Amino acid sequence: MKTLLVLNGEKVNNTTILKLRDESDFILSADGGTDYCIQLGIIPDLVIGDLDSISPETLDILQEKKVPINIFPVKKDKTDSQLSIEYLIDRGAKEITIVGAIGSRIDHSLANILLLKTIKDRGVKGKIVHNNNTIYLIDDELILDKKNGYFVSIIPIEPKGALVSLKGFEYDLSKARIAFASTLGISNFIKDNKGYIKIYEGECLVVISKD
Repeated sequence: MKTLLVLNGEKVNNTTILKLRDESDFILSADGGTDYCIQLGIIPDLVIGDLDSISPETLDILQEKKVPINIFPVKKDKTDSQLSIEYLIDRGAKEITIVGAIGSRIDHSLANILLLKTIKDRGVKGKIVHNNNTIYLIDDELILDKKNGYFVSIIPIEPKGALVSLKGFEYDLSKARIAFASTLGISNFIKDNKGYIKIYEGECLVVISKD
C-alpha cells in the first residue's frame, strides 16, 4: 500500500501534492497539515494529532465528510509525525511519502528526517518530498533518474561513516569510505541517464536537491 503523510511544515507546490495524492492508496494528515489538504480539496482517510493547529472550518468539513480522527493529548511523548508513521506502518504501508516535513523549526525538521530510519528499520520504503529536496535514508541500493539542475548528496549518519559506490555520476566512487561529518558526498550530480548508489556499510541520507 502506497501512503501519503501530510505534515504541518512548509507546503509543497500544488501540482506535486496533487500528483502524490493520485498515486496514493491512503492519505493521512497530521494536525495542521489537514488545513492544507482541505484547501486543495484533498479529503484525508484519517487525521491524527492533538488538534491544536486545525482550523474550526476544517474540523467542520471533517465532521461533514465523516473523516475519522485519532486525537492525542497535547502533552505526549511522541510527535504527531511519529504517531502518524507508526500508524501507517502498523496498518500495512509498504511505501510512505511525507510532505510538510521541513519547516522553520530545525528541531522538527531534523526529527522528521531521522524518522526515515524508523520507516526503513520496519522494512518500509520512505521518502520526504519538499519543493527543492527529496530525501531518502538507505543502507543498500538506490537507483535515481537523471534530473537536470539537481544535485545528489550522500550523507552518512553513523559514527563509522559509510562504504559507498557510485556509478553514473560526475564523481563516481568504488567502495570509498565517506566519514561521518565529512562533506565528501555533497553536491554530486548524475551525468548518465541513471545514477546507481550502493551502500556496503553504514546508513546514509540521500538528498536530491536544487538551488
